[in-house]
Amino acid sequence: MTHSVVHLLGVPFAIVAGTGAGVFALLSWGIFRNSPFGTAIALLSLGMVALTIYHTMLLVAGPESLALHVLRSAVNTVIAIFLGLLILRHRQLRRTRSGGEASWTD
Repeated sequence: MTHSVVHLLGVPFAIVAGTGAGVFALLSWGIFRNSPFGTAIALLSLGMVALTIYHTMLLVAGPESLALHVLRSAVNTVIAIFLGLLILRHRQLRRTRSGGEASWTD
């Protein structure tokens, strides 16, 4: 597959931007590790790394690779787990809040 200059410049940019975002997410997880959303931040950082790898491979290999289909499936699974954990954490916080606080409206 032939690549244009934009594609060839996009690969290093995707790697650098994804690495920076992954490092920032891991640092945020280190800060918020003991908070209610620490696990969600950790899963989000894994999803960011997987999406960076996926988009870089998409630029290099093309859209019809078996490895890309497997990676896309893994990323979608991580996103589903992330959303499930957020819902569970929201319900847990809602159950454990004190009775004196104002009620939440959804």
